[in-house]
Amino acid sequence: MGYAIELIFDSDSEMQISELIRLPEINGIENELTKFDTTPHITLTVSDQIDTERVVEFVDTINIPKLEILFCGLGSFVGSDNTIFLIPKVTKDLLNLQEVVHKELSLYYKLWNYYHPERWIPHCTVAMGISGTLFNKTFMLLQSSIKPIQARVDKIRLIRFHPEEVLFEKESLLSLYER
Repeated sequence: MGYAIELIFDSDSEMQISELIRLPEINGIENELTKFDTTPHITLTVSDQIDTERVVEFVDTINIPKLEILFCGLGSFVGSDNTIFLIPKVTKDLLNLQEVVHKELSLYYKLWNYYHPERWIPHCTVAMGISGTLFNKTFMLLQSSIKPIQARVDKIRLIRFHPEEVLFEKESLLSLYER
């Protein structure tokens, strides 16, 4: 069981990313990500153990700046998970938000090393657990189907995973004003 703080996008962007997540399976390639029934997101930090009440209080104090995220490329992580992800254009606001979240939570919890601000690679996973023999085919399939996606961060949330369970969710100020 793990816990994560995630940024969630506007519904149009979420739909575009979800289509990319389904694309390998539509083409007969198993994508383990579809088994998790997860919402497209960028993860700010992850921990195996937290005090849920304390973290909810902290997340509730976060004022999400106007975050527009341009996904403009496709990448992959080295390793056995065969993960493929969308690459966002990194902004100071995104980096600053992640650093604030990490600094606060690292005072109380052991956070996964991948999410240390100097190691963090912002990304939105679209495929994982792809068979080694089908990895290149999957990457090329996604690469040929991708268009730049201009996403807006609408929510920040705390989840427990797997299975995914939303423990707390807060809308960004921007999405509240646009109603």
